[in-house]
Amino acid sequence: MTSHYDDPISINSDAPLRLSADALRCLKKATGRTMSELLTDDDDDVGRFQVLAFAELYRRLARLGHLPDAGELWERAGAVELDFVSERRDPTPGESSTGSPPSVATGT
Repeated sequence: MTSHYDDPISINSDAPLRLSADALRCLKKATGRTMSELLTDDDDDVGRFQVLAFAELYRRLARLGHLPDAGELWERAGAVELDFVSERRDPTPGESSTGSPPSVATGT
C-alpha cells in the first residue's frame, strides 16, 4: 500500500482537475479550506501543487477501497513527487487523405 503513496504523480497541465464530492469534503476536512480557496491563494503556490497531488492520491486509494484519515492524506500529498507532463495534441487528423480535390488549373 505504501507504494501508492510513494509513486510519482504525473500532472498533465492540459487536463482538467477532477475531484468527486467526497474528495472535496475530504480536502476541506484536511485543510479547513475549500478547493477554490486553496487554488486561488496567490501566496501559496505549494498548496496548489499539493491539491493536485491530493486529488490523485485520493483517486488511487479510493479505487483500492482504502482511504486514510484526511490529514494523513494531505501530508502524503505534500511529500509525493510531481511529474509535470504536457500532452501536445497533433492538430491534424490521424487519417491520411484518400484523395485531393481537382485542381482549378487542370481540372484533375
